[in-house]
Amino acid sequence: MNFYSGCGERLVAIVHSSSLLRAGLTGLLSHIEGITVIAVPSLEDLEQAVNENRSLSTVLFNIDDFSQQIEHLSAFKVNHPSIHLLTLAHEYSADELFGLFSAGVSGALLDDVSQNAIELAVALVSEGAKIYPASLTNIIMDRFRFMSGNDTAPILSHDDIDLSEREIEILKCLTNGASNKKIALSLDISEATVKVHVKSILRKIKVDNRTQAAIWALRTRSETPSATRRAS
Repeated sequence: MNFYSGCGERLVAIVHSSSLLRAGLTGLLSHIEGITVIAVPSLEDLEQAVNENRSLSTVLFNIDDFSQQIEHLSAFKVNHPSIHLLTLAHEYSADELFGLFSAGVSGALLDDVSQNAIELAVALVSEGAKIYPASLTNIIMDRFRFMSGNDTAPILSHDDIDLSEREIEILKCLTNGASNKKIALSLDISEATVKVHVKSILRKIKVDNRTQAAIWALRTRSETPSATRRAS
């Protein structure tokens, strides 16, 4: 376990399996006035750090395997409710973000954010703020409105829509908050082609933007389409 002393009283822990990235994140945060940084490789080591340092304020935790680590994060939050949790990952699905929110995580960052963004996020989360990727904010808010019953607009079902296989793939990407560039890379097609498909999806399901399309997909995904899908 590595300790990096700062001049302040606020203690921040970095949990990352890579020693190189632990050192990088530590160097990034340790110069911030008013905090001390602890760097550990695992949640098990973090538990020891908490036992030794009861003043721990915030944890920046890197997610490698969401399905396994979400349970550990939930348990840690139950055992240490006053500690703020901020996660770092290559990407998040909408369901993963809801899982983190339900587990008591205060914020989620993508690992390609800037140095200033990480510094600001740590400061805000330490003060009790909630931070999530901007690309998924609208999806989260709209889904909460739907779950609370405040949005009662009629919804077209899968049986009413004839989406191609490619459009279905792209719609799934939209529910994860993916950009056109990311969709193009993951499906090995051009961004221009993605734009054409997105426009077609919006027209077919009668919504105005990609956020509304993602919400439609989240609401209707439990249905099994009865029509045969056309290949793109």
